[in-house]
Amino acid sequence: MNLIRKTLWIGLILGLAMVLVVPSAEGKMKKLNYQSLNQYEVPSPEKVVLSNGLTVYILEDHALPTFWIAARMNRCGGYLDPPQKVGLAGMVGAVMRTGGTQSKSGDEIDLELESIGAAVETSIGTVSGSAGANGLIEHAEKVISILADVLRRPAFADDKIELERTAQRSDISRRNDDPFGVTIREFRQLIYGADSPYARNPEYATIDGVTRDDMVMFHKLVVQPNNVQMAVCGDFSREEMLAMIRKYFEDWPAGQMELPLPPEVTYEFRPSVNYIARADVNQSNIFIGHVGGMMGDSDYAATIVMNSVLGGFFGSRIMDNVRTKLGLAYTARASFSFDYSYPGIFYAYAGTKSGSTAAAIREMIKQIKSMQTLPPTVEEMKKAKDGWLNSFVFNFDTKAEILGSMMIYDLYGMPLDYLQQLKEQVEKITPADVMAVAQRKLNADNLQIVVMGKGEDFDEPLSVFGTVNEIDITIPVPAETEFAATDEELGQGTKWLGDVVEASGGLANFQKVKSVSTQGTVTVHTPQGSIALSMRNVLVYPDRSAQVISSPMGEQTEIYVGTEGWTVTGGQVQLMTADQLAEQKKDLTRNAIMLFSRSDNPDYQVAFRGEEEFSGQAAARLDFLAAEGGQFSMYINPDTRLPLGLKYQGQTIAGPGEVVQTIIENKVFNGLSFPVVIKQEAGGLTFDIQLSTVTVNGEVDESLFVKPSGL
Repeated sequence: MNLIRKTLWIGLILGLAMVLVVPSAEGKMKKLNYQSLNQYEVPSPEKVVLSNGLTVYILEDHALPTFWIAARMNRCGGYLDPPQKVGLAGMVGAVMRTGGTQSKSGDEIDLELESIGAAVETSIGTVSGSAGANGLIEHAEKVISILADVLRRPAFADDKIELERTAQRSDISRRNDDPFGVTIREFRQLIYGADSPYARNPEYATIDGVTRDDMVMFHKLVVQPNNVQMAVCGDFSREEMLAMIRKYFEDWPAGQMELPLPPEVTYEFRPSVNYIARADVNQSNIFIGHVGGMMGDSDYAATIVMNSVLGGFFGSRIMDNVRTKLGLAYTARASFSFDYSYPGIFYAYAGTKSGSTAAAIREMIKQIKSMQTLPPTVEEMKKAKDGWLNSFVFNFDTKAEILGSMMIYDLYGMPLDYLQQLKEQVEKITPADVMAVAQRKLNADNLQIVVMGKGEDFDEPLSVFGTVNEIDITIPVPAETEFAATDEELGQGTKWLGDVVEASGGLANFQKVKSVSTQGTVTVHTPQGSIALSMRNVLVYPDRSAQVISSPMGEQTEIYVGTEGWTVTGGQVQLMTADQLAEQKKDLTRNAIMLFSRSDNPDYQVAFRGEEEFSGQAAARLDFLAAEGGQFSMYINPDTRLPLGLKYQGQTIAGPGEVVQTIIENKVFNGLSFPVVIKQEAGGLTFDIQLSTVTVNGEVDESLFVKPSGL
C-alpha cells in the first residue's frame, strides 16, 4: 500500500501561484519637490498601575468608533524553555487562544468574535509575549471580557494542543526548503551560539516532549499581571475604559515568582568561513557579518545612515557594485540591527549564481571595508537620509501605533518622544560621523562568512578565505524503537505471514507480478476543508515507481528508479534528496506485492505480537523489520487472515510521524486480493483513497521513467 507521498501532497495542499503584472510607465516624469517632514505631536497617554502590578497606558482617539488593545507580556518567552522542550513557549502562546478558556471553547470564541467583527489574538516569541484585541467600541466590554478570559484562564484543550504540535512539526519539516531562511538561521547560530535561546530551533523531539501539564505550568508561572503592560486606545472616555479594565483584570492575582531576565550575549569577534552544501541548487546565498547593537546606543542614528549607505537602498555601495556594476548578484543588501533585550546582528547579503560566489564575497568585503576609509559622498548621504526619513512617517500612522511604541520606550527607560529625537539626530549626521561609526561598529577583519550552495560549481573554493567549517543542516529524526523479538515470536510471525499470503492469493501468484498500475481518487481532509484529486500509480518491481496526482493547480509527478528519483511540479524538475530516496526504499518494503512475493525471503523479519484492537476491530499484529531498515506493523483479521491495515513511522506533512492505513474494502484482480478503498491518517490529515482500476502486468509507459534532461 504505497499510497500518498509527502513530497507530492505538501505541494498540493499548500501550493499557490501568484502572478503580478506591472504595467510599464512611458513618458517623461516631472521632477517632484517634497516639503520637509512636519513635527508630530507626541500624545500624552495616562499611565495607571493596577493593584496587581499590571500597567495600563490609556489614550482617547475619537477619529473612528473603534478601540484597540495591545498587551505585552514581559519576562515571558522562548528563552525560558528548558533545552529538552524548546518550542514550549510558542505552543503556549498559540493554544492560549485556540484552545479556549474554562468557560468557552476556542471555536465558540471564534464564532462569537466573528459575529461582531472583532478579534482577540495571542502569541509568545523569544523574549516576550503579546496579546491583542480590537473591534467596534459598542462591543468593547464583550471583547475585553474574552481577552481577560484568554489571558487568565486558558483551557489548553488537548485537540488544539495536538493541532499546534502538528503545525510546529510541519514547520520543522520544511525549515530547510528556503535557501535564504536556512542561511540566515545558521548565521544567527554562529553569532549567538547553537544553544542560545536567540538562535536555537525546536526539533521533533522537543515538540513531541511538550505536554499539557508543561503548558499549564508555564502559563501559571510566566503569564503574570505584574509583568504585563497594556496599551488601550480608541473612541471611549478614559474613566469608562479604565473601569472596564479594572473590572476584568484587577482581581488577577499577581505572580509570586521573580522571573529571570533574558540572558546576556557574550560575543567573541573572530573570522570564520562556513559552508552549507546544497547539491540541488545553482545559486549561492551568502551572509557576511558579526554581532549587531543594542537599542539605547548613542551610535544608533549614525549607524542607521551608515547601513543605508552600505546596503540599505537601491544605489547603496553593495547593491551598486556587487549587483549593478559587476553583475555578480541578482540581489545584494546589508542590515545592521539593534534590539532591546539582546544585540541584533550585522550582515551583508548577496544571492548569486554558483560560478561567481567567491567574486561576490570579495566585493562584499571590499565594500564593507570601504565604509571605514571612504566617507560618503553628498549624493550617498542624501539618498541614505531621504530613504530613512521618508519612511519615518509610517511610525505614526495612528495613535495606536504611537502608543504601542511608547509602551516599549517606557519599559526600557527611554524618553517617550524618542522617535522624534532620533529623527533630529539622523538629520544632523555628517559624512565624518558615518565613517567614524563604521570604524567603531564594523569589525572588517573579523567577519563570519556563511555560504549555502553547490561547492563544486564555485569559481574558487571557499578555502581561499580561510579554513572551511561545513555545517550539517540535517533535521534530527526521532529514533525508531529497536526491533527485538523472541524465537517464538519470530516463528509464529513466519507462520502468520504465510497464512496471510495464502489468503491474499498465494505466493506463486504474487511472484508472477511484474507491474501494477492503478487509477483512482484521493480526497484530502484538512482543518480548512476537503479537496478531491485524481491519482495514478505505476509500480514496476522490484524498484521503480511513479505517482501522478492531478489537481486544479496542475499535475505533480514523483518518479523513483532505484538509485535516484525526481519530482516534477509546474514544469519545475527537482532531484530527490538522500532522505527522500531512503523513504522511497522504505515505501517499497511496505508494499504488499513486494512483501508477499518475498515472504519466504530472509530480507524480512516478522514477529507475532498477539492480538489488539485496530480501527475498532480485533486484530492480530505482525511487526516487520526489512533489510533496508524499515519497520512497520501489519494488522490481520484473525478470521479471514486478510490485512486490515498498517502502522509505521514515516514522512508526513508535519515531518516524521505515525502513518495509519486502514483497508476499508478489498477486491480480487488476477486472483490476488487488492485494497481498493483505504483511509490514511498522517500528520493531522486524513486521506480517503478509492481505486477505480487495478491492472496487473499490463503495458507500462516507459516514458514515465526517462530522466529529464539537465538533471
